[in-house]
Amino acid sequence: MSARAEMNSVRSPFSFANAVLPLLLTGGLVLRLLFLWVGAGIYYRGSSPFINGDTDSFTRSFLNLWQHGVYSFNQLNPEAAFGRLPGYPFFWGSHYLIFGEQHVYQAVAFSQCLLDTVAIYLIYATARALTHDIRAAWISAALYACYPFVVVWLTVSGSEALATFVTILTFWWLATRPVSARNALIAGLLVGAGLLVREYLGALLVPVFIWIYSANKGSGSVIRLSTMAVMGFLLLYVGWPVRNYVFQHRFILLKPTTAGYDRYAEDVNTARAWVYGWSPDADAYLDGIAGKAPLPVFPQRVFKDSAEGEQAHQLFARARQCGTGFYNWRYMKRYDSPANCNAELASGFKLLNNSYKQRHLLRYWTEVPLLNLKKAFFKNQLMNAGSSRLVGLLFGYRTLILLLCIWGAFLLRQNRNSWPVMFFFVFMYLFICIGLRQLEMRYLLQADAAILSLAGTPFVWLFNRLKGKIA
Repeated sequence: MSARAEMNSVRSPFSFANAVLPLLLTGGLVLRLLFLWVGAGIYYRGSSPFINGDTDSFTRSFLNLWQHGVYSFNQLNPEAAFGRLPGYPFFWGSHYLIFGEQHVYQAVAFSQCLLDTVAIYLIYATARALTHDIRAAWISAALYACYPFVVVWLTVSGSEALATFVTILTFWWLATRPVSARNALIAGLLVGAGLLVREYLGALLVPVFIWIYSANKGSGSVIRLSTMAVMGFLLLYVGWPVRNYVFQHRFILLKPTTAGYDRYAEDVNTARAWVYGWSPDADAYLDGIAGKAPLPVFPQRVFKDSAEGEQAHQLFARARQCGTGFYNWRYMKRYDSPANCNAELASGFKLLNNSYKQRHLLRYWTEVPLLNLKKAFFKNQLMNAGSSRLVGLLFGYRTLILLLCIWGAFLLRQNRNSWPVMFFFVFMYLFICIGLRQLEMRYLLQADAAILSLAGTPFVWLFNRLKGKIA
């Protein structure tokens, strides 16, 4: 072999390695732009690929502030002034100020595609830092680059895409930076930014504490560094409750239970909490109580006896007469009468909820949470007959990826640097499925995106085992 050929043979693997990441980033960006320009119109069919049911509350919050000096998405509802934390409205608003009303939605979608392309690199860097194996990093980045459940949200003016980016950015920081006072402060700032985008991302503060504790510092150092992280978090977060108290004269740490929506007044919220005690699917029952659809048959165990069942149906009749939330649920417009019976309805639904808990306490804490967890991991098995085969296959793909990630977490269980990601994944699934109980797959998006940094580990483990057997 000539000297030139020998040199090329030595150099070629390094050339391939250097090309993988740029190819992943380029391919990921092309995929996202193709979805923006072509795929979104097909996926969302007749509806807009830029707007969903939550969009107006984000955009209107900023527009009312800009045009009227009032941060609120519904000036007729006082609680709407607290319904949306300012992270995403201001992100969207910056595009509105630069690109104008005509192009703002397209500009936001393009920015979210760019941010998510950066997230591909962050997943790669996080995986490489956690596994110390470039092959695992490539695979994790490739799986994220092609992950359809992230891509479909990139065109929508809603907090999902930005929340996912901030989550990945936070875990990248924890995986690639040594524990120090400066880095702890910045980690706290990232968590504060995450909370202002999506309130449950405040839970990222616990992974930051785990990151600090896992560095094997002395107890004094742990306290000092944790204090720095909390300070960073408070620097961004504290402005929100201060604003609420100073300008709205109410001490609200995050948001009220109604989130400013007319349809989630206390009558609907207490009814929904009651239904979630024994069924994971509340909307069909709420439609029936509101008179929007026929009332479904209740499971026999729901009511203590026929007398309680009769009282419940009287309560439903009252809900249709004077419940402001149920009126909005049925007619999609505001209840205008100053008189309502929301307090009476809330008391009645709380009594029903307490009655069910007293009679079926174990079932209350196991049945719906387990059904939610099953749906969270295996939604493809729960698709109804009207669902498309493609949707079922996509959710089957998601299940496979999640199982790979869990396998990766098991393989890395002794690696303390991976503990923050593992905690966040477990916490979010338990919080959504057991605590909140209102399971929408998009609520799990940030947990799924974070755990993808571990997805490449099983492939490398298998490759090494097979390579050892062949050798």
